[in-house]
Amino acid sequence: MPPQGWQNYFARHWRGELSLPLSYWVNGSVIGLIAGASIGGLGFVIYRQGEAQPLVWLISLCVVWLLMTALAVWQVVGIWRSATHYQQNGKRFWGGAAKALMVLGVLQVGISFFTVATPQIAGIFEIVTGDSRVGPHQFRVLAYGEMLEFSGGITFGVAREMEGFLNAMTNVKAVRLNSIGGRILEAQKMSDLIKARRLSTLVVQDCLSACTIVFLGGTDRAILSNARLGFHQPAFRGMTAADRSIAIANEERRLQGFGLSRAFAERANRAEPGSMWFPDNDEMIREHVVTRIVPIKPGPPKAAPPAAEATPPAGGTIVNAAPAAPAATAEPLAAPAARPALNTIPTPRAIIPPDVIKRLTAAPKPKPASPASAPAAAGVK
Repeated sequence: MPPQGWQNYFARHWRGELSLPLSYWVNGSVIGLIAGASIGGLGFVIYRQGEAQPLVWLISLCVVWLLMTALAVWQVVGIWRSATHYQQNGKRFWGGAAKALMVLGVLQVGISFFTVATPQIAGIFEIVTGDSRVGPHQFRVLAYGEMLEFSGGITFGVAREMEGFLNAMTNVKAVRLNSIGGRILEAQKMSDLIKARRLSTLVVQDCLSACTIVFLGGTDRAILSNARLGFHQPAFRGMTAADRSIAIANEERRLQGFGLSRAFAERANRAEPGSMWFPDNDEMIREHVVTRIVPIKPGPPKAAPPAAEATPPAGGTIVNAAPAAPAATAEPLAAPAARPALNTIPTPRAIIPPDVIKRLTAAPKPKPASPASAPAAAGVK
């Protein structure tokens, strides 16, 4: 046998050569607590900072769980073998009790792996591979460069894209939002960009979950009277009850940091992750969530569309393009006298020259059918 010293202490525990009290209380309890606290602290740091670097977050989390699994295996095997020696020496009760506790420990580690580790790794893997569950996003420049619109999910890297747009828009004054939410850290970065430039924020449809963090970064925060702001608790795959309590407390502090009351912050984080709380307009004004409500004004009646055979005007035919389709329009040589207000939605317009309209509406010239093709044209295949 090798010399019995500290140089092979871990090997002696693994072989069950240490006494059962030393193996169970020191190696199983004390070392387990110290190692567990260290690994847990590392995991907390990774959870707080990892969203900025998802790939590093994924690798670090896998390493943490591998270390925890290796530690648990070392502890259980050593204690089990030491308990077996105890039973062989006639101390069956304590040996059996130690083995029973090890079985419970293995079950606990297995449950934690499948209910915490696996969902966490799957959630981070989603972020690394594009965050498809959150959904795509889109930026649009509106109001002649005075407004930037963001719509869609807040995924990793969105704040960097937004910063690029804002740096290129010298006259930007407002950011319009229409989002179901997404990653909290990215939303906070977007909010910081808006706050640093003292921009206004506007919601004309929905701004839910993490999107509200972006909205609260505006100096002037306006919504249409039928728009909605939605709040609920933060959520991430594999969160334990302790993790959720910490996350809720962080979000309450975040909302209070925007100037909202403690009562509102607590109410906003009371809704479960699968539900949503929509405060009414009066409460949002009273709690300074929004600075103003923009009423919806009925627009002028739409004119009837011209007939297809009508003669186009000399300058061409103006056709309203679909809102979802990008339209390539020529920029006017002179700015209009009154630019659109922040609560109006400009409609893309495209100019179609009259000669193109004439070619599109002209009837095709009939071609003489050859004798060989006549039988085929008579039937339907």
